[in-house]
Amino acid sequence: MATTAEPARSRRTDRTAPGDTATRAAAAPSVDVGPGAATGASSTSAPFGADPTRGVRSAITQASVERLFSVLLALTAIGFGALYAPKVVGQFPNLDQVWGPVSAAALGASFLFVGATAFVQRLAQVAQISCALLFLVVLVTWPLTVHQAIPADQVPWPWWFCTVGSTAAALGFAPWRATVYTALVPAVYVAIRLTPLGGEAGLPAVLQGVFTAFLSGAVLVIAVLLRRAAAAVDTAQATAVRRYSAAIREHATEVERVQVDAIVHDSVLTTLLSAARADTPEARALAARMARNAIDHLAAAATDQPGEAPPVPVHELRDRIAEAVDGLAAPVRLIDGHDGGLRVPAIVAEALAAAAVQASVNSVQHAGGPQVDRWVSVDQRGSAVRVEVGDDGAGFDLGAVPAARLGVRRSIVERVQAVGGTAVVSSNPGAGTRIRLEWTPEVPA
Repeated sequence: MATTAEPARSRRTDRTAPGDTATRAAAAPSVDVGPGAATGASSTSAPFGADPTRGVRSAITQASVERLFSVLLALTAIGFGALYAPKVVGQFPNLDQVWGPVSAAALGASFLFVGATAFVQRLAQVAQISCALLFLVVLVTWPLTVHQAIPADQVPWPWWFCTVGSTAAALGFAPWRATVYTALVPAVYVAIRLTPLGGEAGLPAVLQGVFTAFLSGAVLVIAVLLRRAAAAVDTAQATAVRRYSAAIREHATEVERVQVDAIVHDSVLTTLLSAARADTPEARALAARMARNAIDHLAAAATDQPGEAPPVPVHELRDRIAEAVDGLAAPVRLIDGHDGGLRVPAIVAEALAAAAVQASVNSVQHAGGPQVDRWVSVDQRGSAVRVEVGDDGAGFDLGAVPAARLGVRRSIVERVQAVGGTAVVSSNPGAGTRIRLEWTPEVPA
């Protein structure tokens, strides 16, 4: 019968120090009843590997949409300005000698300003509004600009830039202002074209106005829809990041709980039990020493910072465990396994070592006397590291152990689980016990 704890990936540092744990565990009995105390440990898989937001770029965001709008309007304004500039100059003889060139130059300058915003995004809205307003002024003042009717085969030069002005308004103004502007420009243009100074174009002028209204309206609708879609994407992403951050905090709290539970079981409870049983001066001195060690261990757990220790080679992890179990009350054999030079994070090494030592302590206390064969093996399996603690002693029925027993669940299973490993407890009455701890590096998505 076995119980398995699946990995719970976490980048948070487990501050439990295996060396201290081993010292205290060897010095005093554990309150655990045996490895079966992990019964009922649920199989949990935390959804936290690499940050899912890393390397992910939304296909559409408000910033990207605004950038795209600025570039497209800049290309349109510069392109139309360069294309029709000669025709605009050709109409100067029919216009006021001052206002004609000034209005054309002012609108041309606004086009250049819009073009520059393709590289200076923060000025985009200012340039768009300036361009839209200048175009409207040029269009409305056309009757005052013209001294004599333009040739019948030509149109007033503002016509060539109606789309630029309406697009600038659609991007620079609020939707309702842009809607008013989009309706106003075609109406003003048609009114001007029906006057003698506008050429008295009649039906063609009306058709041109309708065409301008449809085209400008389409641009406005597309701009509004894209902006709303981008805003929805940004909101959804912000909500996802906020929820992820909240989940990370909750998971970190759970990791801290596991850590504290393990420290309490390995250090505090064993110290209290030893003190309660101390009936000789030597036992009292031992209890006092254990209490000081427990206090030091709790203080170290509160001050350790993540990422301080370098990765630990597998052979060093094996040496740590061997040194810790060497002082137990019953012999524990160390089985040499394959060592391919793998190095594991310090927090993983600490968790595996502490869990293995606690499993050995439980075996010494509950599996039987010195005649029981006990062993610990540490080896590398590909890119994974596996630690196995076993004995051929009394064993136990996993289903018969009360769920309130915390030893293996806190000190072994959840401790390994907190650093992204797995812990499997297998035992049957009279058939011994095996606890397999394994950690595999997380593969980046």
